[in-house]
Amino acid sequence: MNQQLIFNNDFAFDATKQAVSFSCLVGGLKVHCYIPLPATQRAEAYLQQIKADAFHWEDAAEQAIAEDAYNTAGEIWL
Repeated sequence: MNQQLIFNNDFAFDATKQAVSFSCLVGGLKVHCYIPLPATQRAEAYLQQIKADAFHWEDAAEQAIAEDAYNTAGEIWL
């Protein structure tokens, strides 16, 4: 486990970005992560699905952060 990476339990749906969001602390800095809402899904159902699979998404975010896969806004999109 990477001690410099701490995930917050703050999964939520961001209507503006049409994605599920969550955040983590990377070396003390807050990084916002997003998982786009598929066109075939309803927001609330998708949010519940993401929460149920949180460990998988945190692993994916950890890998993306390790690969410096940040966009120009400093966000991680999975």
